[in-house]
Amino acid sequence: MNTLKTLTAAVALATLGATAPSVFAQSNATSGAQGAAATQQGTAAQQGSATQQGAAGSMGAATAQISDTELEKFASAESKVSEIRTEFSEKLAEAESQEKAQSLQMEAQEKMVEAVRDEGMEIPKYNEIATRLQSDPELQQRVSSMN
Repeated sequence: MNTLKTLTAAVALATLGATAPSVFAQSNATSGAQGAAATQQGTAAQQGSATQQGAAGSMGAATAQISDTELEKFASAESKVSEIRTEFSEKLAEAESQEKAQSLQMEAQEKMVEAVRDEGMEIPKYNEIATRLQSDPELQQRVSSMN
């Protein structure tokens, strides 16, 4: 039982930590979905983001500049999302069943979406910035200077 609990918590933590930004892309479409379907859609969103990122990179200068205002909103939202991720990581580690872990993941997702929207950002824009941050050192520097 402890092995199952540990494995469930580890998988839940990995899923929450690795897919949080891309899960936002699915939030409107999957707000009623549960369990494995939500996880699969989050993974599909990640794969789609990677494809979009490659396409955006090939466009070069054609990509839109992200304003300082948008980056400030993103930095604030990311800080809140990080706090939520930490809070729920602890809760997930204590989840006694896979169903409880899935419920916690969905609750965390909802809170993260709310945190982003509370900062005045739309989820697609948050996802765009999060994706671009992974491969754009200049953007990383701009965000770092805001903290």
